[in-house]
Amino acid sequence: MMRKRISSIVLAAAMLLAALPAALAAGRPALFCELEEGGGAVLSLEDAGRDIYGVQLELKLAGEYPGCIFTPDSRTAYAPDCSSQVFRGETWVTVYLTDRSPMEEDGYLPLGVLDTGAPGDAWPDTARVTLLNEKLRPVASALTVPVTVLSAPSREPQTPGEPSLPAEDLPFTDVKPGDWFYGAVQYVYGKNIMQGVTPSTFDPYTGASRAMIVTILHRLEGEPAALPAGFTDVDSGAYYAAPVAWAAGNGIVNGYSAELFRPGEAITREQLAAILYRYAQWKGLDVSRRGDLGIFPDRGALSPYAVEAVGWAAAEGLINGVNGMLDPGGTANRAQTAAILQRLSESVLK
Repeated sequence: MMRKRISSIVLAAAMLLAALPAALAAGRPALFCELEEGGGAVLSLEDAGRDIYGVQLELKLAGEYPGCIFTPDSRTAYAPDCSSQVFRGETWVTVYLTDRSPMEEDGYLPLGVLDTGAPGDAWPDTARVTLLNEKLRPVASALTVPVTVLSAPSREPQTPGEPSLPAEDLPFTDVKPGDWFYGAVQYVYGKNIMQGVTPSTFDPYTGASRAMIVTILHRLEGEPAALPAGFTDVDSGAYYAAPVAWAAGNGIVNGYSAELFRPGEAITREQLAAILYRYAQWKGLDVSRRGDLGIFPDRGALSPYAVEAVGWAAAEGLINGVNGMLDPGGTANRAQTAAILQRLSESVLK
């Protein structure tokens, strides 16, 4: 009788293990942090499993390190987001990454570089990791994983007079190699999709305005002429007068009323999705794909007019969550807009 009971338990355990998602089949993940000179840390996951399309990483640093910067690994990151909060002598950091294809290589998943300025003893012993499947749903509950901190590798001093790496061809002093948005800014600037706010500044963290977005789309179309839209707050001599007229005339953008466009108002994430959705429709592109918005806890905050547009933008990889949230009413800054426009050009308008 006892032997039968043991056999039943073993069989049940085997069936349970067989039913586990492939993402967990390789074992429990572990986070490795290889410290760099200057306070950065190269992050990677080992034993991450298979078929991982997204990762949310949460960790707590001892000490106050505001303004953490995350630079994703170019092989994996498609929609990077990073946030940090300082509270009572500690810094809480959340990193969120997704991709259109599996991110791991034989269980190894490179994440990127988290620049905090924190010394090795400030890093925690454990972190929380949530692995996401192809539908960007958690494959299981958040895991508490061990953290291994590796010392910064020794580097030979550079001989005076040796050439350094060549500087990238961008004129902006506020966009530097290592910024997560550097490649996107380089792309949109090189393609004349976006320009700087001055000859030497891009202003990446400033919200993109409604006028700015329609001007960009108007430029993509070769700046066609259009009849005035009739908005009383759009001066006929403004740089955005023709773009607003063209976009409104073709149903790509709407005003707040028949008289008001509010050109200087910062655009929200859902507004940007709606404008790009209508632009794709106007161009006659297939806009039938829809992403699964059910994975976002704040999906109910979407305005009714934006639901279809945001679903399309999510399916096309244009807009992804911010720390697992849609944040539809949040402002889209110029750096985020550059990244979205690069994805639009490379994936939708190709």
